[in-house]
Amino acid sequence: MKMTSMNKLTTMKTNIALLVALLLAPLAPLRAADAPGFHQEFPGVKSDHYGAAIYSVPIGKETAKVICPEKPAPGRPWVLAPWYYDQRSPVLANMSRTQMELVKRGFHIVVFGLGNIFGAPDSIAKWDDVYREMTGKYGLSKHVALMGLSREGLSIARWAAANPGKVSCLYMDKGVCDFKSWPGGKLGFGKGSPKDWASLIQLYHFKSEAEALAYDQNPVDLAPKLVAAKVAILYIMGEKDDVVPYAENGARIEEQYKKLGGEFQLIRHEGEGHWPHGLKDPTPVVDFIQKHAR
Repeated sequence: MKMTSMNKLTTMKTNIALLVALLLAPLAPLRAADAPGFHQEFPGVKSDHYGAAIYSVPIGKETAKVICPEKPAPGRPWVLAPWYYDQRSPVLANMSRTQMELVKRGFHIVVFGLGNIFGAPDSIAKWDDVYREMTGKYGLSKHVALMGLSREGLSIARWAAANPGKVSCLYMDKGVCDFKSWPGGKLGFGKGSPKDWASLIQLYHFKSEAEALAYDQNPVDLAPKLVAAKVAILYIMGEKDDVVPYAENGARIEEQYKKLGGEFQLIRHEGEGHWPHGLKDPTPVVDFIQKHAR
């Protein structure tokens, strides 16, 4: 039987449709996890955090808290913090408000607590997994900002120095930059904390106090690496801080940054001690972090 023109046209259309389907089939995975810009949504039950969505995200056997913006800023910038700051605390409320202002500007805030570990290597290495998950699985920026107060300064600065090219900036609020100052209390002005000093020696696996005092990987020692990695620093100091004195901590990094051409911005709190932390108006901090997002 001879095929009519209509039948020929129908057969041709069918063949073309099959050919197109076969050609596009290998591209299907590219439209999912391998596609540029793809990111997996955060798992778990969504809760409310001062009007923003927050998720509990498993990282290995531990959990990160992720506060999500309603509309992520271009590049999906994020901030990693070692503590879940509470607005109900008069000491920490300003830090929490800073985080929420960043969320309003399109930043994700990732909180992964390390505890009182004073920047010890075994503990800060856990952030390697956090970074890998957030940038790989969830599509956040390859350049993270870190924020921390007091003893947390040891952790954020040491992780930044160990991970060049991954950190855009540090927000250090009266942050420890040399553990000989705090908790050591060995530099002359800061009062230190004998109990925390003993804990630090154990966490770092030092065999003696002399070994701890000779350690050369404090943030003040790592300033050249931070400058080389183009890590900008915003530091808030209290003029009357005798817990983490600026002269023994931030000032020593500031001096090296200026000498080496790094960016170091200082905000002074005249007449203020070690507490409270953060700024009542977080705009200068948020502007700084947003400026360096990339």
